[in-house]
Amino acid sequence: MSSFTLSTEIRFGKDALDSLAQYAGRRAFVVTDSFLATTDVFATLVRILGPHVTVFDQVLPNPTIALIGQGLAQYLQARPEVVVAYGGGSPIDAAKAMHKGALEAGLAAPEGLVVVPTTSGSGSEVTGFSVITDEATHAKIPMVSPDLLPKVAVLDARAVVGVPPRTTADSGMDVITHATEAYVATTASDFTDACAEKAAQLAFAHLTRCFTHGDDLEARTRMHSASTLAAIAFDNAGLGIVHSLAHALGGRFPVAHGRLNAILLPHVIAYNAERSEHAAAKYAWLGHLAGSSATGTRAGVVSCVARINKINAELGIGPGIKECGVDPADVRPHLDELARTAMADGCTATNPVVPTHTDLVALLRQIL
Repeated sequence: MSSFTLSTEIRFGKDALDSLAQYAGRRAFVVTDSFLATTDVFATLVRILGPHVTVFDQVLPNPTIALIGQGLAQYLQARPEVVVAYGGGSPIDAAKAMHKGALEAGLAAPEGLVVVPTTSGSGSEVTGFSVITDEATHAKIPMVSPDLLPKVAVLDARAVVGVPPRTTADSGMDVITHATEAYVATTASDFTDACAEKAAQLAFAHLTRCFTHGDDLEARTRMHSASTLAAIAFDNAGLGIVHSLAHALGGRFPVAHGRLNAILLPHVIAYNAERSEHAAAKYAWLGHLAGSSATGTRAGVVSCVARINKINAELGIGPGIKECGVDPADVRPHLDELARTAMADGCTATNPVVPTHTDLVALLRQIL
């Protein structure tokens, strides 16, 4: 038996942020980063929530165990009635981990966790995942629990209009990777496929427009929807070795997760398609959704890879780790360790092909 679950209420469309008025006047603990805390939209959010707001704005990229402990201490001191995460993947993941800690202590906010995403990428607003970095080992630790599912997700495109082009590119390729990996995952279903297909179609059509015309509210709205749909798909179906390898690399080298996904994705598609006819047929259909008129599975896979490579080029994402500012010579001594970390990653279990250690090392070598 399989199952499909969507526990988060999604509020979207014009002025969705105003729905936070239901929490006005209650004690709120807001988790964000230092930059987002200075923005006009954040000021609007705080104004809507009212006078009893405690702000934790010290979240950094790739939040660590120590940072979660620091935030949890302030959470418990504030004794909030609702927790609001405002940000991209890092603030949302941090807020989830803090809320989980408070829940285990029996002191969680009774109104639960509300998420307002400021990027169209991680999809954390509807998933039971949180990724925390162990500062001692540099490993990224994926946490998975129903307790990490937000109660409410607020999708308001005003929160993403000011996102810089580079962040738009990285987060947008994260969406495409989420949709693609969920679509071919071993536990994919008709329900997850429907979300993954629509997410991919929206992202293929609107991502580059968001990159070149960041103030296009319609394009931003569509990418916001794509991000959430892709997350619904992977939260139910799982991911694959693009994410496993990106988690391993991102834990050791300071490269945005979405950018790592972008450079790994074409190689993993080719690898999986060569070894799984089922995955190949699905990749070919994604190529069709991206606008290809190719006929036949092999041609469809080639068109899918070509479309992703084209989007990467349009977004200024180079084909290798060097273009991410990492010297390949610094990566080579760690290939075996990175492959072991990726093999143990939870995302590997739902990849359509069971990889070997040698396979993962080979894939890493391709991006050097």
